[in-house]
Amino acid sequence: MKNFLLVFDDGSGSDIDLKKYVDSLDAGAEIYTLDGHVCFVKSDLSASELSSRLLKFAGSSLFFIADISNSEYEGRMLGVFWDFLKSRTFASAAE
Repeated sequence: MKNFLLVFDDGSGSDIDLKKYVDSLDAGAEIYTLDGHVCFVKSDLSASELSSRLLKFAGSSLFFIADISNSEYEGRMLGVFWDFLKSRTFASAAE
């Protein structure tokens, strides 16, 4: 699964049914929300596909999605945040 940063410019994330959004994604997709502005999404879909599906839920809300799977990141956050971000499913080397 890839990790994506989802940012709502207008803080409307708390007004959107993000559970239904994640349920509309691929099997195993997850979301971790920080507030009405910032979320992290795990999915096998592309950023373009995540954006297209979010449009059905977000209406006219402004948002930005970026694939951060291969990004270097550090910071000071709660353990549950790092558990979400760093837990990865690795494909077998033979695949």
